[in-house]
Amino acid sequence: MKRFMFTNLLLAIAIATTHAQYNKANLKLEPAAALKKYAYENLQVYPVRANAAFKEQHKHVGNYVTLKDGLQKNKAKITERDRGEVNTLYIENVSSDTIMVLSGEVVQGGKQDRVIAQDFLLYPKSKKDISVFCVEPGRWQPQKGGDEGMEFKSYSSFSTNDVRKAAIVEKDQQKVWDKVAETTSKNNATTSTGTLTALKNSGPFSASLKKYTDYFKPLFASEPDVIGMVVVSGDVILGCDMFATHEMFMAHYPDLVNAYATQAITTGKPVTVPYGNVQRYLDTLITDERKQESEVKKKGTLLKEGDKKLHVSTF
Repeated sequence: MKRFMFTNLLLAIAIATTHAQYNKANLKLEPAAALKKYAYENLQVYPVRANAAFKEQHKHVGNYVTLKDGLQKNKAKITERDRGEVNTLYIENVSSDTIMVLSGEVVQGGKQDRVIAQDFLLYPKSKKDISVFCVEPGRWQPQKGGDEGMEFKSYSSFSTNDVRKAAIVEKDQQKVWDKVAETTSKNNATTSTGTLTALKNSGPFSASLKKYTDYFKPLFASEPDVIGMVVVSGDVILGCDMFATHEMFMAHYPDLVNAYATQAITTGKPVTVPYGNVQRYLDTLITDERKQESEVKKKGTLLKEGDKKLHVSTF
């Protein structure tokens, strides 16, 4: 009898571990009473916390290098295609690490700055074409001569969720340009080429952004159960980003904060979205795992390695 009970216990644990994915049993939204800590001016962050089963299930997920680190440490090379194509670039991993590339990340260089429009893992010593959209409509020539002028050596950050949505969900280049123009013009960062990356040259915008980032960036370093967040400004839910581990979340968190804060500065207002609306938004992503992938792809992206979901993002 004891052996039978022990066997059933092991089976129950195995089943629980197998299904420790992105669902309501394993993920919880921060209670409304504790949210004041995670708000600054026009931006409210709702932490998504994982239970022990979720963390156990994902503790052996790979230690991936971010695209930002990959470019800065010369582990990744991004270049224009031979003839140059607006919506396609070429990436090569020259290192022994696996690089995680996420949609919405903006790279500078080549014939024009681009936003990446897909999530993928780039394994060691591998290469591939990648889907991108232009975020610099007034330039189509290298800024340097030779092969160097065709490379993208600088990492900017994540784009705003408005730009991510236009590129990844709607796949509409004109809408991407419209959102880029709105963002740069409202922040006094208009240039002759119209690039989104000119935001960093706007003094008033940079000062505002620093206030947001100084507040938000330190928040989750000592909260290991936080694996993602839903973000709100005004009466709008800007989006959601969730990762398989706290470490993976923290590796991307500073640049995600930049993106969400940029949108709050550009079009945001004091938060008026009720807590229940945010809970329902998250519920649409985690209530039914059978429909989860299709639901996410209607308004975002989902990155998997085997049966493990590494990143869920909606905007």
